[in-house]
This record gives sequence, C-alpha cells and structure tokens, in this order.
Amino acid sequence: MATNYKLQDFTQLAERNIFVDANVLIYLFWPTGQHSFEYDYARVFRNILRQGNNLFVDFLVISEVINRVIRIEHKKINPNQKFKDFRNSQDGKAVLRDIFIIVKDDILNRFNVVGKSFEKKEIESFLTVDELDVIDKATVTICFENNLVLLTNDRDFKNSGIDILTGNPRILN
Repeated sequence: MATNYKLQDFTQLAERNIFVDANVLIYLFWPTGQHSFEYDYARVFRNILRQGNNLFVDFLVISEVINRVIRIEHKKINPNQKFKDFRNSQDGKAVLRDIFIIVKDDILNRFNVVGKSFEKKEIESFLTVDELDVIDKATVTICFENNLVLLTNDRDFKNSGIDILTGNPRILN
C-alpha cells in the first residue's frame, strides 16, 4: 500500500531512492516567490543528500522544468511580448542559457537519470481524462517500476498508488 510521507518524515526513507518532481526542482533551483515551499523543500533536499538517498529525474521532468521556467521568466521580464518572440529574443536566449547551466551543473550533476521506453499500450492507457496529466502518468509508471519515492508538491499525485514525500497538506489529508 502506498504511503504519503510528510517532509519531516524523511528519515523513514533512509534506504529509499527518491524521484524529484518538476515543481520541487523549480523550488530548489529557480526562485518562484513561493518562499515557504522553497524553504521547506530546500531543507528536506539538504537532509536527504546528507542521509545519502539516491536522487532521480527523467528526461520528461527536465523538459517540464525548462519549459515552465522559461515561461516564468517570460512573465517576469516581458509579459506583453508573445512567448515565442520572447524565447527567440536576446533576453529569452540568455534565460535559456541560464536554465541550461542550472540543469547541467546543479541537476544532472546531483541526480541519476532514469528512463523508460514506453510501449504503445502504455501510452494509450495514459490517454484518459483524470487528475493526472500525461507526464504525471509517466512519472507514476517510472516510480512504480523502479520502487522510487516521489518528492512532489503536486496534489494531483495524491491517489496515484506510489509512495510520496511531500509538504503539501492537500496530499497528506
């Protein structure tokens, strides 16, 4: 049976491998202004590193981080400009270079990359309308198949059937 762990319960996961979701990576490596989440996840991140947990991400999560962060920066820097125009501008290219440095130096240097080649049948099973989007369904599959605990703040995962480490009270209730 899947368990939803509070952030302060990280010591119960000392021998477990942890998959880090996109929202947590953004809290850790890109300021969003959501200070309590950033602080809470930075604290647990520091503690699970000290505890020696192996950390994992996959290509889909990295892609989601890059796409969300460039949109966050677009809204900060020039929200009146069309997104694609911003992305192709000097400001947008500078932001992308910064994001790529953070992904390369801070994420890929600290995390193991786990991957999966999804079969047609699995992809078809993802094409149902429910609380999880397609990337979330892929994340659940990867975590389930590799016995990974998901570190996330995304309440959509609440009933996903995998172990979760979270600071989101909506998942814990």
